Amino acid sequence: MKAEQLSESWKDATIFEKQLELNLKEFNNYPPHWTQCVQLIDHFSPKTILDIGCGVGSFSKVCNTHFPDIGYTGMDFSENSIRLAKENFGGEKFIVGDMRELEKEDIQKYDLLFLGAVFDVLPDGDDQLERIMSLNTKAILVSRMNITEEKSYYTEYMAYEELPTCSYHHNKQNFLDMCKKYGYSITSNGNNYYLNSNYTV
Repeated sequence: MKAEQLSESWKDATIFEKQLELNLKEFNNYPPHWTQCVQLIDHFSPKTILDIGCGVGSFSKVCNTHFPDIGYTGMDFSENSIRLAKENFGGEKFIVGDMRELEKEDIQKYDLLFLGAVFDVLPDGDDQLERIMSLNTKAILVSRMNITEEKSYYTEYMAYEELPTCSYHHNKQNFLDMCKKYGYSITSNGNNYYLNSNYTV
């Protein structure tokens, strides 16, 4: 499948009901990346979070459970996923929006941009990560990030056995160089990376 098609495959996807069903089960027994992200958020204590590529909004419940005072906003470019998020986790905190159209003024009011496996399913994951860094974002939490010593690459697979998507792997040195270029320190927990602009790399 062409890279452009892979980039758009989730937009009109009909598998979000399956994602929601899985996430509802995970609330009783968190997957490791949720637990690790909670630990990172607890350590840095952001007051506001923009969850980019929030899907059906499940991480909003995780945040509300552990950090009820955090101002949470979820954003996804899929109208179907946002509909399910509003129906299941509260309507006012979810919006339809495309990460690739965000500008500096859109993200300045947030202490943290949370990206849960967003770059993982984009064939141009490095480019999109660098674009987010270039917006002078205060802090970025990239969850479930695949790091490789090889040149960055992606492989294609079928999500939930029906949606063509990809798994992106970021070259380690390129990732480190980007963080240094844009002035981000790195705190990792598992394959989750908290990039903080308040510290020197």
